[in-house]
Amino acid sequence: MYDHYLYFPATAALYTLSVVTVLVLVAGILASVTLWMKGTAPSLHHSVNVPAVIKAFFFECLLQVQILRVSFVRWLMHFCIFIGFMGLFAQTSLMAVMSHFVPPDTLVAQTFFVSAEQPLAGAGARILDLWGDVFGLLLLAGLCIAIVRRYIVRAAQLETILKDTVALTLLTVIAVTGFVCEGLRLTDPAYGPVASYSFAGSLLAGIFRGMGWSAASYQMWVWTHAVISLFFCAYIPFSKAWHIFVSPLEIVLDASERA
Repeated sequence: MYDHYLYFPATAALYTLSVVTVLVLVAGILASVTLWMKGTAPSLHHSVNVPAVIKAFFFECLLQVQILRVSFVRWLMHFCIFIGFMGLFAQTSLMAVMSHFVPPDTLVAQTFFVSAEQPLAGAGARILDLWGDVFGLLLLAGLCIAIVRRYIVRAAQLETILKDTVALTLLTVIAVTGFVCEGLRLTDPAYGPVASYSFAGSLLAGIFRGMGWSAASYQMWVWTHAVISLFFCAYIPFSKAWHIFVSPLEIVLDASERA
């Protein structure tokens, strides 16, 4: 079911790259955990305070009100990057799990995935189209603010190092190539009746048609997007992006400890 050229089929090369990515990612996580365990600072000495954890997770991790109290622009940047990245991460994880563990002849798979027999799929595919555009645009908006603050306005309190530049560059390339892939996919006339669900991709598709681009180059762009994304995933434990995952854990544990 998943062999249609506009789905991007899994290959031995993709599986190999994915395994290498996971191994490097796990190694980086273990290295960070080992380093933390060498510390002598006190940690959680009491039982977990569930109400405090829930409150901290909602207000400080998701809404990030502690940053909003300091600066609206900084809050908007952090919020867009965090929510955008996590939203796209969740979407990719959902698709990966479903494509490997959900039989292709089931109603769930046929609802979500595009195939040669069912090029437009069902309602689930439309949700994923809208989901990808919304969270992708949030990520791009946050990255644009970060780039302006670091390299154009050059905010006084910011010290830009190589890790900042690498992380911002990779995330920007991932977001941009993701939208290029979506735009190229929607240049196929078969997606005309449902293209509006991917509103940003549909706009790009119109531009690409005017430029003479077609879905024939979709595979090349998806491979580019996939390779860079896998590299970034492997790089996460060694980059500034690591705090996207670590900070929420630290915040909720600290809230429980204080409570």
